[in-house]
Amino acid sequence: VVSTQSTGSSGINAEYGGMRKALQAEQGKTDMQKKIEELEEEKKDLERQVNELKSKCDAIEKREAERRVVEEKKHAEEIQFLKRTNQQLKTQLEGIIQPSKK
Repeated sequence: VVSTQSTGSSGINAEYGGMRKALQAEQGKTDMQKKIEELEEEKKDLERQVNELKSKCDAIEKREAERRVVEEKKHAEEIQFLKRTNQQLKTQLEGIIQPSKK
């Protein structure tokens, strides 16, 4: 009689253990699915941040290119002004020096 009870009890324990493992596996799947969803959400957020930073970078590059064009134009105009001024001063100096040689 004892052996029958013990066999029946271990059968119940084995069945309970199988159910427990199945529940743990299901819980593990649920936890894994939740983790996957969190990671996918984090990925979307990071992609959004990358796109924002790319847009900011593009805007900065465009603004700096425009500023550089303006600066180069101002520099070229300043050089032209200095060349004209230099030429005028040369002409004036030659006018002053030439009559005294005569």
